[in-house]
Amino acid sequence: MDGSRRARAGRAVRLVLFLAVGGALSACGGSSVPQGSDASGSVPPQQASIDDQLPSGTAGTADRCDFLDPSYCLFPFPNDYFTVEDSTSDTGRRVNLQRASMPKSRIVLDKPIDPAEWNRNDGFSPGAMIELHVPGVDLAKTGAPPITDIPRSLKSDSPILLIDADTLERQPIWAELDMNNVSSPDRQALIIRVAKNLQYGHRYIVALRNLKDASGATIEAGPAFRIYRDNHASSLDFVNRRRAHVEALFATLAKAGVGRSDLYLAWDFTVASQRSLTGRMLHIRDDAFAAFANGVPDFKITRVTDYTSDQNPKIARQVEGTVTVPTYLFIPDSEATLAPITDVIEQVLAAGASAPVPVATLQGLFATLGDQDLPLTRFYYGTPNPAPYDLPQRFAGGTLTAPFTCIIPRAVQSADGHIHPARIALYGHGLFGSRDEVTAGNVEDMANEHDFVFCAANWLGFSQGDLPNALITLLDVSNARSFFDTTQQGVLNFLALGRALLSPQGFAAQAAFQMGSPPQSVLDTTELYYDGNSQGGILGGLLMSVAQDITRGVLGVPGMNYSLLLERSSDFATYSKFLYAAYPDSLDQEFIFSLLQMLWDRAEADGYAEAMTTGALPNTPAHQVLMHVAFGDFQVSMWAAQNEARTIGAQRHCPSLEPGRNPDRAEFPGIPCMSDEASGHDGSAFVIWDSGPDKVAPPPTDDVPPTGDHDPHGDPRATPAARSQKSEFLKPDGKVIDVCGGKPCGSDGYTPP
Repeated sequence: MDGSRRARAGRAVRLVLFLAVGGALSACGGSSVPQGSDASGSVPPQQASIDDQLPSGTAGTADRCDFLDPSYCLFPFPNDYFTVEDSTSDTGRRVNLQRASMPKSRIVLDKPIDPAEWNRNDGFSPGAMIELHVPGVDLAKTGAPPITDIPRSLKSDSPILLIDADTLERQPIWAELDMNNVSSPDRQALIIRVAKNLQYGHRYIVALRNLKDASGATIEAGPAFRIYRDNHASSLDFVNRRRAHVEALFATLAKAGVGRSDLYLAWDFTVASQRSLTGRMLHIRDDAFAAFANGVPDFKITRVTDYTSDQNPKIARQVEGTVTVPTYLFIPDSEATLAPITDVIEQVLAAGASAPVPVATLQGLFATLGDQDLPLTRFYYGTPNPAPYDLPQRFAGGTLTAPFTCIIPRAVQSADGHIHPARIALYGHGLFGSRDEVTAGNVEDMANEHDFVFCAANWLGFSQGDLPNALITLLDVSNARSFFDTTQQGVLNFLALGRALLSPQGFAAQAAFQMGSPPQSVLDTTELYYDGNSQGGILGGLLMSVAQDITRGVLGVPGMNYSLLLERSSDFATYSKFLYAAYPDSLDQEFIFSLLQMLWDRAEADGYAEAMTTGALPNTPAHQVLMHVAFGDFQVSMWAAQNEARTIGAQRHCPSLEPGRNPDRAEFPGIPCMSDEASGHDGSAFVIWDSGPDKVAPPPTDDVPPTGDHDPHGDPRATPAARSQKSEFLKPDGKVIDVCGGKPCGSDGYTPP
């Protein structure tokens, strides 16, 4: 039984028990309130109504706003209050956000975000960014678990808890106050981050208790929550309709040893099912591969460039071409319509990170378009209103041509002309880059030092030419699906390129990939591998979760969960100003990050990581990955890499850092040391590379990016020892070996003592 079915079965049993108990109480003339208990006793006696303490207007918005947190309509979030029962869904629920509650873009006609695409989900993100607003809370005085002490969240007295409603297990989390672009002190979100992804289809309860302000005084719960916690009578139907559910939460918390009397707030949410998150990507993969004649996509070689040793001492030949891939995208003719807007965006980008967004100009341009759906690329479903589990279709049987670039190292041919077929690997480029990154110095070094042929495609949706369209979605988040749909097609393009590279009837049969006399293939098609850096490490996590032709891959400077990554990245300042110009309220911004994650899970590792390694997805093999992480990385937060490592069950090289270097109280909690590294670790691994205390400081613990003179982001891939470790891993029956001499691993010339 998978997680979704177990969750539904557990809820069904609880419902039967609840109805039985409720019926018995009614028959005995007891209260209609279910009689649960907490860690200190039973439900308190009914108290007088405090309905008059609720903020004015609460009744008018209770059908679309959660009145438990009156400071912001959609807080706390994620939240099953924003779902409806759905017996046809894998979780028994379906998201039901209301357009009237959504943030409005001040650039696009004050238009609320259209929640239609989110409402296709049967739950929330497994890497949920949990948010609420607690006026005046001081997390240090409260004793809340910080990012540097995640194990504190599992202790019995933790003031902030996340509990699996089915197993009662406490989940590792940390809490932080938003410190990024806060519009005013009273608009600062409290963020609870999961430190290891939650399970598909499970329901979780968030509980906060004994919260303190800066003086150390306990912060009183709001009147809406006190009605339930303290059992106040109410004459309000919308309050009483929820009472049984909240009592059931209290009863479950009691079983987990959490009393109700000191609670500040408690609510629950359901994580989306595996099908809801991964179904689209798996469908386009399987459908496209079934369409390949003889299992190999059509391709064309368009250019072959041979280099002399003087021109390039490492690369003998570069091959370029295209692979033909079934497309599941509807690509409207949008150039003329969107050109004025993209021109402005490109001008702002060209002017640099400090250039302001011309709000009035963009408002005028969007006003000329009116309130219409923008002509942006998106999945084609054959209907404008797809049902929750509807799958993308090929648009008119169409295809697209994905360009690729391959490099063949000099190592494939010895001085006497003998050919040494090279291992083959896909290479994933960085943020809004291109396939040309495969010709970067570090990739050429890896190819020639260790005899690899690397081939790269563009991450469609996330490559160089896609940036203006991506930023349009930040101006009106209603269009976010365009970005995520296109990214999934981009992953499919990579998979198709891999099949052409791996198949003996593919590239290996072409003269462009043959050398010597007589001509011989330079490709060893025994096994296909993956190596990617930065965005290639991030999207590589998705690719390594769904790849059928690849079982081993290296994720260079990776991470997952963009709602965690974005504000902690130095890159985001260039792009965030578009979002912040459209949605200037900081609570709107933080909600949008959590909202975006629900769709981004379809197009990044966060939605797949639970199944990346041993918990394989349908028709997909198990995988092993080697994560190379840069300590203090400016662009991809090492905190996000740790979340990924914990989720996939990776083990780490130890000692990981020299004493005093790690800001964690307990070094990398939840990521155990490899016990077999001396002989070679057979499994997924996490290795952190340090460029040294003279160059790189420990990363900040708030949701802000690191700063300093040296960004170590590119250092691991430029380190010969790191490349040697990758080479030993990327081979049949490869292992993770210690290349650091029993010490922490140093990069950029640094040797730990």
